[in-house]
Amino acid sequence: MSKLVMVISDEAKGESIALRKAKTIAAPLNADVKVLRFLPQRCSDSAKQSAAQSINELVHTVFNELESVTSEVVSTGSIPMWVANHCSAGDDNLVVKTGHRSESLLHTPTDWELIRQLHCPILISSDQKWKSSPNILIALDLSSDDAEYRELNTRALYWARQWQAISDCQLHAVYSIPIPAPLLALDIVEQNDYQRTHEPEANEKLCALLEEFNMTNVTPHIVAGVPNKTIPRLANKLKADLVIIGSMGREGVKEFIHSNTAEKVLHHLRTDMLVVKPTGVAP
Repeated sequence: MSKLVMVISDEAKGESIALRKAKTIAAPLNADVKVLRFLPQRCSDSAKQSAAQSINELVHTVFNELESVTSEVVSTGSIPMWVANHCSAGDDNLVVKTGHRSESLLHTPTDWELIRQLHCPILISSDQKWKSSPNILIALDLSSDDAEYRELNTRALYWARQWQAISDCQLHAVYSIPIPAPLLALDIVEQNDYQRTHEPEANEKLCALLEEFNMTNVTPHIVAGVPNKTIPRLANKLKADLVIIGSMGREGVKEFIHSNTAEKVLHHLRTDMLVVKPTGVAP
């Protein structure tokens, strides 16, 4: 199966930057590109024609010298469901979308729904251009030896390697040592003391994982605390262009109460984020 980069285009600010990032990704991976413009389920023919003309002009401007690029205007009541149904699992597909963040607790942003429903990786793009030698931060979870956690780490490292083929990037890996929330809330432990106590073992595990995947050129980082705060804080410190993170993609009431770490990180992150999923198939 050929690789496919599927771009969700929505005329938002920074959209052309997201499309150019998709072009940068697709060329070295020898991937086909499909640019999608979504409209409400019930819209006029004139609206569809206008959208089709707009997206064709955009595709010509951004991808003029790149082959295997198509575009389509889709009318649907659910963007995440449509994309999930048309994008198979595994690393042969990648979805690219400009990020739109909402502060409302009563509205689940399309970004979050895509993270939950897609089985393939998704790049939530910021409106910042990539640097010529970008810093890439890989968020790894070493808190469990379960197969699902290990596969997510494998996927994150696999895509970090892909980025090395795309750009002259500097790779960093971070493990955020989890501190039980009740211990922090009750002042039973102090965060810095907790990190100093657990950092040697955590660093040993992180370095062993990187060595296992022959990625000893990656700079390791150990932090402690809530990942949705520690990971964006480190990304900001490193001036990272991209954070690669795994997501279980759970849905339903349980997920509403215990939101996915990737979604929480996205809420605080102001750079690009690549979310990878477990597929059950080793790359």
